[in-house]
Amino acid sequence: MMIDHPLALLPAALAQAVATLTLTDLATLVGILTALLGALVNLVYTWRKDRREQRASDAAWSRKDGEREPRRRTRPR
Repeated sequence: MMIDHPLALLPAALAQAVATLTLTDLATLVGILTALLGALVNLVYTWRKDRREQRASDAAWSRKDGEREPRRRTRPR
């Protein structure tokens, strides 16, 4: 059997790798993927929060009259 392309065996290799995984291995992989996704979501949220706070700070510093911005009502927790 002649293999024309190096990637021709990739599906068979992936199938073999998945077939050898145990339930513990799968649970570990799911845990790692969940942690990475959670870290990514947290990174995006923190970046957006920093941008919001920076805009608020810039707006407060740019006011010339020194009048305080009225406080917004928030829902009680």
